Amino acid sequence: MKFESNWAFFLLFILPVIIFLIIFEYRKKRAGLKLFADPDLLPALTRPIKRGIIFFKGFFLVIAVFFIILACAGPRWGFHLQEVQRKGVDIVFLLDVSASMQAEDVKPDRLERAKREITDFLKIAAGDRIGLVLFAGDAFVQCPLTLDYDAITMFLSSVGVDTLPVPGTDMGQGIKTALNAFDFKSAIDKVIVMITDGEDNEGQGLQQTDNAMDKGVKIFVYGIGEPSGAPIPDETGGFKKDKIGNLILSKLNEKDLRSIAKATDGRYVRSVTGDLDLDRLYFEGIKIKTEAKELESGKIKIFEERFYIFTWLAFVFLVMEGLIGLKPGRAKLFSIMAALIICCGNLVWANENPEELYRQGHYQKAEQAFIKKDMDHPKDVRNRYNRGCASFQNANYEGASAAFRSALKRTDDKQITFSSAYNLGNSLFKQGDFQGAAQAFKQSIKINPGDEDSKYNYGLTLKTIEENRKKEEEKQQENQEQEQEQEQNQEQNKARDKKNKDDQKKDGPHKKQDQNQADQNQDKEDQSGQSNERKEQANQDSDQDDQAQNKQEQGESAEQTEKSGQSGQDAGTSEEYQAGAMSKNEAEAFLDNIGEDPAAINRLRFRGKEQKTASGKDW
Repeated sequence: MKFESNWAFFLLFILPVIIFLIIFEYRKKRAGLKLFADPDLLPALTRPIKRGIIFFKGFFLVIAVFFIILACAGPRWGFHLQEVQRKGVDIVFLLDVSASMQAEDVKPDRLERAKREITDFLKIAAGDRIGLVLFAGDAFVQCPLTLDYDAITMFLSSVGVDTLPVPGTDMGQGIKTALNAFDFKSAIDKVIVMITDGEDNEGQGLQQTDNAMDKGVKIFVYGIGEPSGAPIPDETGGFKKDKIGNLILSKLNEKDLRSIAKATDGRYVRSVTGDLDLDRLYFEGIKIKTEAKELESGKIKIFEERFYIFTWLAFVFLVMEGLIGLKPGRAKLFSIMAALIICCGNLVWANENPEELYRQGHYQKAEQAFIKKDMDHPKDVRNRYNRGCASFQNANYEGASAAFRSALKRTDDKQITFSSAYNLGNSLFKQGDFQGAAQAFKQSIKINPGDEDSKYNYGLTLKTIEENRKKEEEKQQENQEQEQEQEQNQEQNKARDKKNKDDQKKDGPHKKQDQNQADQNQDKEDQSGQSNERKEQANQDSDQDDQAQNKQEQGESAEQTEKSGQSGQDAGTSEEYQAGAMSKNEAEAFLDNIGEDPAAINRLRFRGKEQKTASGKDW
């Protein structure tokens, strides 16, 4: 016989205390009865205390307590031999313990979540040697490579952000220390599983990745945190701030983490669905990209658990202790109460039983119960499959697909494999991943070609994919038509603009030929701000100016000169006055002197520009 928990035998010291209390209580009652009445009258006044009843009640109680202690010790006897052949790889966990891992964007915080993830990983690891390296501003080996997972758990429990005295985050030093933890003389595949938020103050992580590539070590990265960031708690109960008082946010740097994993032919996974994330990293990453080598082999004894026998014996002796000394009516009532306790116990067990909760339709409670059962017994793939079923019924399709995908990787059982593939297809279909769903249904048909539901779902998925493809093509075609229409509009606008420019070029020289030599420079400035209507009016007025000037040169009468002045006034109003080159008074003075002194005209024009700048008015 062997016992799993030898510490429970220290509880045997309770038995002498129980015996002493039973004897003390018996004597105290007898002394009290003697003070109450004469010994000859006691049988008529009270029920006599029989030593035999006291002895057997005390004896049964002590025996029941003794059996309870034995059950707690975990008795095991009887065994069978089991062939054990340990095959695996060397895995070093590189855990970030910097101050940023205190951020609470994942609950309870990043570091505590990471420690739980490693603990869950140890439950599914199959024969791999595992080590633990911590890094912050510096790095060191917390636990060397070992097959003793309990040792890893013990070391992990003492890890905190204050474990390393050097603050900061030096990812490069962490990778370098993890590489030094391997024995490169052995041919066993080597893997680093880095759990971090991706912040690298020294910026040496990617450089050390090249060193890992040269040594053939694959780095699998588990990103923990949110890309949006979270504040970092400090010692005062507040949050860390920079020198100018701004709140410091620690953000998950997925870009660099993906680069590290890709460079070493590893894989990156972000913390989303809890313990199933590292499960995916193990079965869909490490197991696929590495080859398990034999670490040790032999036969071991597997002892059978027998604690339940002593539990039932303890219950039987407690019931017997309660029945001794009771009147027949009370004994019957006590028996009924004991039976009710047993039934209530079974009912409570049924309410806590995940299978029963699932049958009753309490899918949320069943999911949580299956998760707990899966964590307690990770080797039983049925718990993982049932967990996926409960998650699916609870509309947690992401968790369901992760559970079914894990069950597919773990089991060789044909029925579980088929059901997992089929339900994985349903979960992916619910998430909108129709390509993945089609692959899953195709796998289920391959396992069980006669299943009609799988064929129907596969056809429905392919039909949905085709419909989505057609919708996408129609959408692309509409976008192309819109783009072509926009290009045509742009070309038309360009052609219109070009035509306008050509028209302006044609009008410009014609006007210059019609105007006087003295007005050429001013007309160049006025043309840029005039409309087409103004240009036509200016051309007409210019022709009138030419006629008036020709008449003046030929020596026409004063009446003709007055008419030409009127024409000049119109021209001045249309070009000089409207364009804002001179004021109204200056325009009248210009008309009065139009036939006298051309030099005075030039001075008026020039002075008019100076006046415009000073007044700020736009005529």
